[in-house]
Amino acid sequence: MKPIILGEKIMAKAETKKEDAVVEDIIPEKGKKTKKKGKKEQNFLDTVSGIGPTTRKRLEEAGFGSKEAIALATRSQLSDISGIAEKTANVLIREARSQFDLGLKPGSHYAKLGETRQYLTTSSQAFDELLGGGFETGSITEIAGENGCGKTQISHQLAVNCVKNGKDVVWIDTEGTFRFTRISQMAKALNLDTDEILSHITVGRAFNSEHQMALTEEALTMVPNVGLIIVDSLMAHFRSEFAGRSTLAERQQLIGKYLAFISKQSEIMNCVAVVTNQVSAKPDAMFFGDPNKPIGGNVVGHTVTTRLMIRKGKDVKRTATLTKNPELPDGKIEFSIDTDGIRDYSGK
Repeated sequence: MKPIILGEKIMAKAETKKEDAVVEDIIPEKGKKTKKKGKKEQNFLDTVSGIGPTTRKRLEEAGFGSKEAIALATRSQLSDISGIAEKTANVLIREARSQFDLGLKPGSHYAKLGETRQYLTTSSQAFDELLGGGFETGSITEIAGENGCGKTQISHQLAVNCVKNGKDVVWIDTEGTFRFTRISQMAKALNLDTDEILSHITVGRAFNSEHQMALTEEALTMVPNVGLIIVDSLMAHFRSEFAGRSTLAERQQLIGKYLAFISKQSEIMNCVAVVTNQVSAKPDAMFFGDPNKPIGGNVVGHTVTTRLMIRKGKDVKRTATLTKNPELPDGKIEFSIDTDGIRDYSGK
């Protein structure tokens, strides 16, 4: 059995008809008690009058069916993605924020939140120790390195381990590197059923940057039990489509929004988010330090919580270097990639 493959459908904007006529009615109905449907909590859109079936469908298909999603969206984002008028979006956001806790919390709240953090193992004890227990939930981890160093191999191993833990995987494939045969090898090495593992991995093959962003949003809407989000690789399409300094500002803005969306979803779902990244040469580091640096500039560097640099060694040997994490010191370990997957390096 092959993994679930998302269709090539790109979320099209709905018709651009203005909805100014209904904006005045987009307020909670006064004097009416909410009808409870059993013990189910009523959907936010059900409490707002003036939202017709067409507008509701636009919002839900774009991932804005809850007050949380609407409250945390920007006016232009809500309007651009769902296709509703900006005036309508503005009123919806204002009403959602009046009913939603925007996030001002005492420090003790985050101490308790840290207790809910979970870690996804790499199948290498040394690698897990470098990361303080494995790839953590609720944040983005970047895996950067030159071609063939093992970024996608690590991603495959994480996918198998995630499904083993009872969670689903969303894999956004921008370079055609996902291999179900590799998943099968790693699954068999852990005595797992290959078909069962593959049935819990949803793969979206992205053919350009817009398709990549739309697939990510669609997948996170349709997959209910996400434990791992993988984007392999993050910058491939952005790098080729936005060439030259004249398009740099637009590119960085899109990347920033894309990563912010992934970061927010990883927090809401308490899942692991992994992006692989290409590197470029640093001429001034030919004799000192690593000559390679991840591409994407400060937007990527500032948004990811954890940054790993992977280097290829002899045969199965690889080196992982932790260069950024707010809690952990920089460090370096050796690990191996063989037929069974990611393992500790034996030194043989």
